[in-house]
Amino acid sequence: MIRRQLLRAATAALAAVLAAAGVQVVTAASASAARTVYYDASRAGEFRTNFDQAAQIWNSRVSNVRLVARTPGNITIYVDNGWPRAQTTSLGNGRVWMGWEAVNQGYHRTRIATHEIGHILGLPDRRTGLCSDLMSGSSAPVSCTNAYPSAAEASRVNQLFAGSRSVSAATGTFTWTEDSGVGTLVVNGRPATENYPWLVYTSGCTATLIKSNWVVTAKHCSTPSSVRVGSINRTSGGTVVRVSRAVNHPSIDVKLLQLASSVSYAPAPIPSTSGAVGTATRIIGWGQTCAPRGCGSAPTVAHELDTSIVADSRCLGINGPYEICTNNTNGNAGACYGDSGGPQVRRINGVWNVIGATSRAGNNSSTCATAPSIYGDLPSIRSWINTQVGGLPA
Repeated sequence: MIRRQLLRAATAALAAVLAAAGVQVVTAASASAARTVYYDASRAGEFRTNFDQAAQIWNSRVSNVRLVARTPGNITIYVDNGWPRAQTTSLGNGRVWMGWEAVNQGYHRTRIATHEIGHILGLPDRRTGLCSDLMSGSSAPVSCTNAYPSAAEASRVNQLFAGSRSVSAATGTFTWTEDSGVGTLVVNGRPATENYPWLVYTSGCTATLIKSNWVVTAKHCSTPSSVRVGSINRTSGGTVVRVSRAVNHPSIDVKLLQLASSVSYAPAPIPSTSGAVGTATRIIGWGQTCAPRGCGSAPTVAHELDTSIVADSRCLGINGPYEICTNNTNGNAGACYGDSGGPQVRRINGVWNVIGATSRAGNNSSTCATAPSIYGDLPSIRSWINTQVGGLPA
């Protein structure tokens, strides 16, 4: 009896030491409580090893679910020539496709595999642009090789498989490059009241002219072959210019597009600071003007909404030093799905200055304007932009 008590005490002490060191300890009790999810990688071809590695990674980071290879499985894995994607039918069940499109662009294979399995384990996309976030997916740099979930992501999976009612599993279809970030589709706004000369339409996203031959948009937007500069009408007016190259910011959802030739429109200045909480701002862009995803088509004329900067605490997953949390005016107005990368501007001495590029929702909701939105903070990366474009206008 004394020997068993001493053994239990020693085991508990060892577990405490390992836990303090950040090592996950799986006891017999916790192992028996873990739910087994079987994955079938028999159709994964040369990517089978990557999915085996992904399973090992998840097993090393979570305790309430264990991934085990078996045919057939709860998760069936395929390969095709498209983008990686996952179709989650219920928690722990669904299908995954390893798409060659992302592999050919240089994205890390095991990171993709671990990310897509994360969807089956109940996690949604969170396009933070951070390599440290597994579910940031393609919004992180192509050079990102991190295939491990963050502590918050692992904790959420543990909560889901523990049956916690405080969190809910994400279901549906998730695509590696899906434009799921909130964009400049202004819900409960109004048609543009000014002919903003620096407004840029990019065939599916919105951008801002910051130099005669450079525009800024969101990194998760695809790079267009050409853009329309200087018109609030996305189908006419302004000047259509070819895009020569794109430069992604290394950590946040911002991308620069270099134009093949300069335009004569006045660019929007980037100030030294975005402003304090309470600063009045305006967001502008094209797209559906109703809240549910897919509820309508984009308007021909850009819409605008007057809003303001709010505390970072109101936006989930915000990268505080480099992103802006922007209010959903009256609790039901703001940016929405579709066009992304569009401008958030503020007046300084009577001149509109661009301070933000639209990134995503601040509450991970599928319904727009139900919470503040997150914008890339351009003043915070002004020196980087200045270097990339060879000097911003004075």
